[in-house]
Amino acid sequence: MRERRMMSRPTQRRRAGFTLIEVMVAVSIMTVGAMGIMALQQAATRGNIEAREMTMATQLTRQWIERVRTDAVRWNGTSLPTSLATTSYLKQLPNAGGTTDWFTPTPLATSGESYAFDYFGRDATTAAQQKHYCTNLRMTWLVMGATARIEARTFWHRRSNGTSATLGDARLFPNCGAGGGEAAVTTELAAPASRLRAVNVATVVRWQPIAP
Repeated sequence: MRERRMMSRPTQRRRAGFTLIEVMVAVSIMTVGAMGIMALQQAATRGNIEAREMTMATQLTRQWIERVRTDAVRWNGTSLPTSLATTSYLKQLPNAGGTTDWFTPTPLATSGESYAFDYFGRDATTAAQQKHYCTNLRMTWLVMGATARIEARTFWHRRSNGTSATLGDARLFPNCGAGGGEAAVTTELAAPASRLRAVNVATVVRWQPIAP
């Protein structure tokens, strides 16, 4: 009988389970691991969002470059400003030569085009559509009256952590409009702590000789 009791004591210890300290250590390790996984997931999500926005902005900037190239088809001579009068965007080139400041292009009302785009890259042609991306143009004469360099930049506001209405989507964009805001955008883009991001693309266009 005594031998049976002595043999049952180790069995009772094995059935006692884990101590409180062992459980706390295990929970702590699991918590640290879970926090690391969640932080990694957050970083991956932010990276995907920023990559998507960069890709979309690049596409929209190239789209505006193509619009200007199409506009150049209506540039049919070197006699300024008459030769540019029939264009929609190139008529902003200065008659005296030189470079324009950044400006917001004003498309024709019937064109369905806009300088602003929503989050999905659609032209924001109505006030009700939220502006997520905005495009500016700058034009420089390379050969006066014959060849010009066209720059397009599309900027957008980097998303915040959502805790501040002044840094999140609510601030899309006070300077996305014609006149006065372009200089403020340039200043903010140059700031080290700027929350604006921008994509720049340039091309060269020339006048189209009239076919005989």
